[in-house]
Amino acid sequence: MKGIDFVDYQEKATTLHESGENCCQSVLGCCCEHFQMDAETAYRLGAFFGGGMRCGEVCGAVTGALMALGLAYGDQENRKCQKSHEFLKAFEAAYGHLACKELLAPPGMKKKEMCPKYINFAAKYLEDEFK
Repeated sequence: MKGIDFVDYQEKATTLHESGENCCQSVLGCCCEHFQMDAETAYRLGAFFGGGMRCGEVCGAVTGALMALGLAYGDQENRKCQKSHEFLKAFEAAYGHLACKELLAPPGMKKKEMCPKYINFAAKYLEDEFK
């Protein structure tokens, strides 16, 4: 995404998702510059986490956010793991579930309509966290 200036993490995450990146790649990719991580590395890290780790488990937007939080706060003793718990609680409070298969199931809604909401939530959370 070289040469494109983004206003915020949500805009970048949305653009990444619309261009074909999965939910995890979109969320991790929206903040890779914060960590001086090249986009290719972020996309490779998140490659198999879309679709709830490809099996409907933890939402890709959630895993992307956890990867970013780990980059910011992770250490060998996991002393700062509270940051991950705070995000997980906020996401679950907003949407009721962490599992992709549960998040994509609301009556009358399609995946294409739901994933951007989860991606934007995670991207906004990270942007606020890293300010």
